[in-house]
Amino acid sequence: MDFIERIAADPLVLLIPLFSAFVGWFTNVIAIKMMFYPTEFVGVKPFGWQGIVPANARRLAKMSTQLILTKLLTLEELFASFKGEEFAKELDGVVAEITEQVVEEITKRAPQLWENAGEFMQNQVRENIAKEVRDLVIKITDDFSANITEILDLEQVVIDAVEEDKELMSLMFLQVGSAEFRFIENSGIWFGFLFGLVQMVVWMYYPADYVLPAAGFFVGYATNWVALKLIFHPKEPRKIGPFVLQGVFHKRQREVSREFAKLTAGRVLNADNITKTITTGPTVKKIFAIVEARVNEVIDKYLQHPMAAMLVPEADREPLRAELLQRIREELPKEGGLLHTFAGKSVDIQTELHERMEQLPPDEFEGVLRPAFQQDEWKLILAGAALGFVAGVLQLVYVFS
Repeated sequence: MDFIERIAADPLVLLIPLFSAFVGWFTNVIAIKMMFYPTEFVGVKPFGWQGIVPANARRLAKMSTQLILTKLLTLEELFASFKGEEFAKELDGVVAEITEQVVEEITKRAPQLWENAGEFMQNQVRENIAKEVRDLVIKITDDFSANITEILDLEQVVIDAVEEDKELMSLMFLQVGSAEFRFIENSGIWFGFLFGLVQMVVWMYYPADYVLPAAGFFVGYATNWVALKLIFHPKEPRKIGPFVLQGVFHKRQREVSREFAKLTAGRVLNADNITKTITTGPTVKKIFAIVEARVNEVIDKYLQHPMAAMLVPEADREPLRAELLQRIREELPKEGGLLHTFAGKSVDIQTELHERMEQLPPDEFEGVLRPAFQQDEWKLILAGAALGFVAGVLQLVYVFS
């Protein structure tokens, strides 16, 4: 029988390419789901599964930080242009808060003297305190900037962020690589259909029981493998006849750079996360040492003033010093506090990351998304092959039995 006659004799063979297209799409969708879900391990070790990205969140966080610090920005660059005076207006709230704390402590210890001083003298004292406090916070923020490598570990900020929010790293990859993951899903349909045409011809001439399961295994394997390859290859545009080919990810470098910078600045390297890591990690002692040295310097200078000496008896000076230091320590990490303001206003991380990432050569740019696949992509390909094999068996039993 010729080709047409074979189809007429068994028209169900026309379902093979369609079934193969479904298998290609389904196995690719499952592969993507396996990358990110479940967030926590499900099963009894060693049997069970956890999404590849959440299972490797700490390693991926370190790799992302290394990309930023070695290819895009360094801590020194981030804070090189920082000058406390330029952010004096941003510190108005901090200055006002600390000034009122100082005045409160003084009036608490010498209420009668403060009352008798009169409104004019009280305002003079308050203005002098505010000026000293403003100079103080500017000096402290400049000290933070000068000692930034000793007080801020960006890698730890990223690790703390992804360990606190288990879904954060998955969200990063899903949003940055959204187009690539859609490509993987959709390409499974077309590649599956093409492979299915070959599978149909083979089945028509060699309808052995092993053909459909073997073909299903091949379709599941090949569609995943081809899709992953086409995301990153070729890295540079390559013209073949009238067509220009380039890896899906590399073609979107400008868009990916913008999204990566936005997410990194907004969800990872933001003022909240930086402040939390600094104030809960080993570098907090360095922070407090800087603050304590500057505060003591100002208090010693202020207490030399005759009016201050009258308002604060000698016996109350050390308790006042301790109380003020404690209050400032408590204010440091609060939103709108000194450290939080410093972390938020030090640099425009989003713009810097975006502009520099756009200029990365292909090999280095690939490091933004590639780590999510690289180590365990064989698991995704093998899972696709296994699902394809099962689909082939079901096709044999329920369609061509």
